[in-house]
Amino acid sequence: LVISAGVKFTLIFLPFKKVLGWLGKAGLETANQEDICSLQLRKDIKTAIMLCDKYSVWKTECYTQALTGKILLKNLKLPGTIYIGFNFEKEAYKGHAWLRSYDLTLTGGEDSENYRFQYVFS
Repeated sequence: LVISAGVKFTLIFLPFKKVLGWLGKAGLETANQEDICSLQLRKDIKTAIMLCDKYSVWKTECYTQALTGKILLKNLKLPGTIYIGFNFEKEAYKGHAWLRSYDLTLTGGEDSENYRFQYVFS
């Protein structure tokens, strides 16, 4: 909850340039392979993000969730890739962000197939 609150605060009050460092290296993806050794840790992060979304008093959109997960992964020295995609809906672009670590999508995966990713950060 603390990390999510910090991410939400930063996204509201600081310019996007300040957040870019949290995203990682632009244009690079991490390996999309199975890693049994870290599977439980990654599942725990996914669960923590879902619980934060359920119980926090602030709205945790996909972008907030992806950044929070990326920070948690980084703290555990685990790789992660943030995808940012767009979809044209009803005369407007709609954006979406999701996070993957190895073979597990931690956030936003259920909606990702409707979006064409434009940016990738690892």
